[in-house]
Amino acid sequence: MAKFQEISEKEATQQLSDQGYIDKNGKSTLKTVDKVKLDNVYTKSIENSKSDLTLDVALAGTSKTGPTPEDNYNCWGSACAGSQGKDIKVGVGIPDSATFDQNLKNDYTSTTQKDAKFGTTVLRFTNVKNETQHGAVFYGKSQNGTAYVYTKNGWQLKPEVMKLSDLQTKIPSYGNVKGINSNQSGYYEHK
Repeated sequence: MAKFQEISEKEATQQLSDQGYIDKNGKSTLKTVDKVKLDNVYTKSIENSKSDLTLDVALAGTSKTGPTPEDNYNCWGSACAGSQGKDIKVGVGIPDSATFDQNLKNDYTSTTQKDAKFGTTVLRFTNVKNETQHGAVFYGKSQNGTAYVYTKNGWQLKPEVMKLSDLQTKIPSYGNVKGINSNQSGYYEHK
């Protein structure tokens, strides 16, 4: 857990202890089927949403709630705010892709996919013309190497964590992760 979240072992142990996964001898009782709840700006934004309007629900047209006001921010703003440890909420939206790219140029440094850090690395998605279409945050890799992202798809959908490959398959118009300049990977770390 410490490695996945890029936190100290002490912090990871405290998370497990707070959720009852450490016995009286200080040993982990966590089993493969157990689910540990993370507590960060991303999980808080998801928990704050009263909507059921995830990407899958929107694609299926089965929402019972529709959009809700607390989700009125977008991918670019949530990626920048979250990667800096700021609350993700109404008001963090970034109005256009040019402003998002300018933020990446001014406040971030290019990194690589291999060096992406849980919860702090922003991914920039582009179409074939290298026009910015989407922003997300790297949310770790499973043991089998599957990459996950925190994503906010548009101004109205509920934020969520999903497989990077699923995001790209379900919304092909986002394109691929690509840098602003040709020598950049499309992965950016806040300075």
